[in-house]
Amino acid sequence: MKSNRGYLVWAGLCFIVVNALLFIYGYSPYNFTIGGFELKKIVNSTVDQVSVEDQILAESIKIDSPKIALKDTVVRLADSKSDSIVDEIVSLPTSLKADSSLNDSTHHRILLLGDSEAGGIKNVLNDYCLSNGHKLVATLEWYSATSVNFAKADTISKLIARYKPTYVIVLFGLNEVLARDGANRRAMAKLFQKRLRKVPYAWIGPTNWGQDFVVTDAFRAAADSAAFFSSKSLALPKSSDGRHPSLSGYRIWMANIANWLQTSARWKMKMLPPNRTGYPRKFKSIVFNAAEFRGY
Repeated sequence: MKSNRGYLVWAGLCFIVVNALLFIYGYSPYNFTIGGFELKKIVNSTVDQVSVEDQILAESIKIDSPKIALKDTVVRLADSKSDSIVDEIVSLPTSLKADSSLNDSTHHRILLLGDSEAGGIKNVLNDYCLSNGHKLVATLEWYSATSVNFAKADTISKLIARYKPTYVIVLFGLNEVLARDGANRRAMAKLFQKRLRKVPYAWIGPTNWGQDFVVTDAFRAAADSAAFFSSKSLALPKSSDGRHPSLSGYRIWMANIANWLQTSARWKMKMLPPNRTGYPRKFKSIVFNAAEFRGY
């Protein structure tokens, strides 16, 4: 009887020790191989949640880029040979009407689409949004991109479908202020504008670091009446590269945009100066580089 109890105690201790070792191994940085087979580890639940979210994003966008840099991780996608442009744009419900008066009770879900200047202004915009009851849900920073990328890539339509914004802020053109092909820029701007159907938007023109020959005029012509804000005449402090605004430049720029949004924009919204800066950044930041992913 004592012998049987001894065996049971010994077996129980062995079971506990083995499970403890497996648990410790599952969260250790080392791998253990037996006979050429690697012992699988316990998967951390928080890691699973992140990877699932990124997988959903990858499946919802389905672009032909081999690499998309996100805020916290990198999603690698299989190459696609499809060059088609998706014309289907989800019709999003909204209570706003063209030329509406300012409605302080409207809390918007805002999507920011743009080039490197969008990356510079996003945190300032986030302060304005949260201070006024809006939510910046996501930002697309497409470095080195032009209106050609934004017009031809179906990525824009898919991001709108995924994040379901009630308001889109568009800000690109810095990389084409020296362009002179007016007819082509107008065609690309009109093609891009079609991707914004049914969603109220504010189209912000690029700041002027050189002679803006055609791009601001092309964007203004493509946008709905009073939906375009020209930035070419603003004198903003520049960063060390001489092209992008400095931090104080972005704040001055955003103050001008916010005043326009409240007083003159086609789709007006509350955008009072924030009561503080440095609000929590909870939006999804999506980063492309046109040198690696042109979108079409």
